[in-house]
Amino acid sequence: MSVELPADVTESGAVALPEIRVEWSQALAPTLRDSVVDAHSLDREELVAALPGLWRAVDAALDLAGPGSLVAESVRHDAYEGWQVAALPRYDLDGRIRPRERREGAQHGAPQLRDRRALVRALVDAVAERPCLDLRDALQMLDVFAGNFPPGLDAVCRRLLGHELRHGVAAGLAPLHEALDRRAPDGVSTLCYRESAVGSRKAKGDPATDNEDTAGALTGPSGVLRCAVFDGVTGDGDGSGGTAARAALEQAVRRWRLEEEATGGALSGDSLTDSPVDALAGADSPAELIAELDAAVGRATAVGSAAAVLATVRPDGTASVVSVGDAEAWLIRPVRVPAGEIPYAAWKLTPAHTGFAERLRISADAEGEESQLVSFLGGGTARWAHRTFRVAPGDLLLLASDGASEPERDRWFGAVLAELTAQLDASGRPTAPALAAALVQRAEALGGWDNATALVCAVGEAKDR
Repeated sequence: MSVELPADVTESGAVALPEIRVEWSQALAPTLRDSVVDAHSLDREELVAALPGLWRAVDAALDLAGPGSLVAESVRHDAYEGWQVAALPRYDLDGRIRPRERREGAQHGAPQLRDRRALVRALVDAVAERPCLDLRDALQMLDVFAGNFPPGLDAVCRRLLGHELRHGVAAGLAPLHEALDRRAPDGVSTLCYRESAVGSRKAKGDPATDNEDTAGALTGPSGVLRCAVFDGVTGDGDGSGGTAARAALEQAVRRWRLEEEATGGALSGDSLTDSPVDALAGADSPAELIAELDAAVGRATAVGSAAAVLATVRPDGTASVVSVGDAEAWLIRPVRVPAGEIPYAAWKLTPAHTGFAERLRISADAEGEESQLVSFLGGGTARWAHRTFRVAPGDLLLLASDGASEPERDRWFGAVLAELTAQLDASGRPTAPALAAALVQRAEALGGWDNATALVCAVGEAKDR
């Protein structure tokens, strides 16, 4: 490729372009994307758990080469040698490496914004279906495909960009990694709370059809919690979306009644459902479950449809979510951080099945169709997502319709959840029910454009049975 410079520049010799050749003292490992996608030397699902080793290498590289020395291609991994960071130090005009300006204290190795952005790009590039173009592309993919990416990667990347990291990357990310790896060795107990509202701009004056969301939760004798949110979708406000959501709920109830009875007990306990049947949700066989729900919606209405997110939490702390459409699941967990920092972190458990998501799979230039569903209950279940994970005492599991997870301009919803949870916790109110109510109130404060339903499951320590 040749570039033609203006005549006044070329004639005066105002531009001097050096020829730079970089020689490495050791062989370079494959880039992180090549290691994960092509060589499979690092398992995609194990990436987040392996990151503390990368942070130590990053800190060492920044200490030697100085801040501002990383690009996305700097992050490398080898199956035998592990992590490698290829840092690019600054050079003087004579071609020699510019000496580091070492400062007193722990701040000398703190990454610059360029370093942070490079790390985020490298991480997303390693797990995405297509190469990551730039930081904007990385953040969009983190938001849209969070449930397809390793759990917690969105929280890691957001902390990389937003935390001060004055004492280095490893120290700055350590509290989050401790939280991500937390387990419940003695099991868990659960309680669920729900809030729902129509939305002032959504209301048409008919209480029977205005709110097309429905949700429910049940803990049966087996100790398994099943909960779900269904978000009805209709084009002309005729209430068919509500019909679809209720039909899906009733079918899920029937399925889980049979499964609970198969464990040796009849269902009991309090329900949060609007239907006469007091049970709900979860999925051990997500494909079968989604097919059943889709068929139930098809029988109930020819025009209505529904987005859905269902979760199961077992007494041993294992959990799963299955989703279709744009209903969301988030995990909010306490983080042991220094005083003054927000003591919670949140990460998304579900991807979005929208026109925008489909475009983003192909191109970073995706635009529009952010609310147009391409997969839904009622004849459009081409895509569904299933994610297994673990919960621990102190966790909050949020299931929400898209109205309750309304994004704010230039603000990640995970940060909203962490800050809101911290505020409610500090207020002395019961955190889980207060969070459900606060999210519905927030939806109205943001304009009240849609039905908003939030179901929050509080995870506690195991109780004697």
